[in-house]
Amino acid sequence: MAIKTLSIKGTDSRDVARQAREALAEFQPKLLLFFASSTYESPEAALKEAFPGTEIIGSSSHSEYCNDGYTSGSVSIMAMDAGSVEDVCVRVVENIGAEPDLRDVLDGMHGYFGGVEEILANYERYVGVVLFESSAKAEEIFMDRLGTVTDLLFVGGSSSTADAGQSLVYANGRSYSGAAVLAILKTVNGYDVLKTQSAHIFSERKLEVTKSDLRSRILYEFDHRPCGEVYAEVLGIGQDEIQNYFVCNPLGVVAGEEIFVRTFNQIQDGGITLHCGLPEGTEINVLKIGNIVDDTKKALDEAIRTPPAGVINFNCLYRTLEILNEDQVEPYCALFGRYPSIGFSTNGEAYLGHINETSTILVIK
Repeated sequence: MAIKTLSIKGTDSRDVARQAREALAEFQPKLLLFFASSTYESPEAALKEAFPGTEIIGSSSHSEYCNDGYTSGSVSIMAMDAGSVEDVCVRVVENIGAEPDLRDVLDGMHGYFGGVEEILANYERYVGVVLFESSAKAEEIFMDRLGTVTDLLFVGGSSSTADAGQSLVYANGRSYSGAAVLAILKTVNGYDVLKTQSAHIFSERKLEVTKSDLRSRILYEFDHRPCGEVYAEVLGIGQDEIQNYFVCNPLGVVAGEEIFVRTFNQIQDGGITLHCGLPEGTEINVLKIGNIVDDTKKALDEAIRTPPAGVINFNCLYRTLEILNEDQVEPYCALFGRYPSIGFSTNGEAYLGHINETSTILVIK
């Protein structure tokens, strides 16, 4: 078997690592990806000790998915051997809030595999994974800069936390705050990437962002008017009610049939904060959220025609809270139980930029 998936609850990180080592005793992973409840202390160090010859990357999480199960207070692990991932290169970019230049990092990663020419000649086999430590709030600019220095597609998510613990990302047996973990996977049989936001256009009216603070993720104006006033106008509600609609009626950057979701967070400083920033000049539509289970099933069924080696689901925390609220956890998880799969509830997703209220899914064939 090229990929194995585990969901483990342990008394502590060492117990988790021990259980993982026992479960994978006859397995030699090339890459181990894990999503660990933030209630665990130093899971990366314990796992590195248990798997010293394996590249290990991961993120703290609010809640975890594995196969057909949803849990909290656990660690979800995907172990990939050389039958699914021929090789992997991992790098950590620290202090991402300082908006670092990524050219040297990506040049080094390209060079690890023999250079850009090798990657472009076998583009269908190479894919990038990015894990952000979310408190840095630097994903938008980082993803934009990443797109200028590589043609590779990077997908992933931003760390989240349970009621206890710290938001962190993990690599090389260490934990990082204010950082991004980058991994380029050379897959054996290729990959697919899909996303489903379960969001549809509510209003065809285009709104232009005319005043915003991208770095602080605050939006002030649509069409040179206060954004809350215009948002209420589109929805046909009172301005004092708008906070009740932020999640069920998010904003969307619409490009053809693709929708990239941005969700309001809270009213603040004469504007409204966002979970993902919007630069001035961007045109958006107001959206409405549909049926998450139905939309996810359609996306998976259209994209996955033959059984994959494994599936990684970067699922927005808002979507997790919605399926919990609607008592749809079991049917939602059953969709992923058809494959070896893991996932976690993210604080934003990476796909051609930084988005949220979306499920971004990496399928390893």
